Amino acid sequence: MGDVVVVQMSGVPGAGKTTIARELVRRRRLVAIDRDVVLTAMLDSDGAEKLDGDGTFTFARVASYSVVKAMADDVLAQGLGVIIDSPCFYEELLAAGQALAAKYGVAYRYIECVAEDIGLLDTRLRARPALRSQRPSVDAPPIDLAPDRERTGADLFADGIANMKRPDTYLRLDTTQPLDECVAKALAFLDSADA
Repeated sequence: MGDVVVVQMSGVPGAGKTTIARELVRRRRLVAIDRDVVLTAMLDSDGAEKLDGDGTFTFARVASYSVVKAMADDVLAQGLGVIIDSPCFYEELLAAGQALAAKYGVAYRYIECVAEDIGLLDTRLRARPALRSQRPSVDAPPIDLAPDRERTGADLFADGIANMKRPDTYLRLDTTQPLDECVAKALAFLDSADA
């Protein structure tokens, strides 16, 4: 399979989506679009500060998906493959990735990064330099989201793992395994004619 492909990364925060995406970019002619980078930039913009309270985060969160889709469309129009690096909690995002692949007549691959050990997820979240849009730990929401407005803790993550939106065919990548093994499995999946 060629490098022009739509790769949709999926998984709860801390599952390893960005780590795997960056490794795939190093090995293929792909551009990764990280929704957290987009969302953080929107939250940091002057216009976002004009909204009050959680409205800022809610508006930016919804709008960030449109920006990611537009950027992915542009990358594909340039003849490059794209990785959409974002949790796939919504049917609309799943459908958007598939629609982009169909629009450009390229393969669609969905990779769900999974680490079901909540303690490990928390360790990963605490160890990374968190962007403004990201959770600093399992129990703490992003700084712009009031804690009382969102469930926190293990139940939130377990629910996210159980209710991730998935296509019929996808790679479930256990990111508790060594990174080189995960990357090899992801590359094999990208090259698979059966995916």
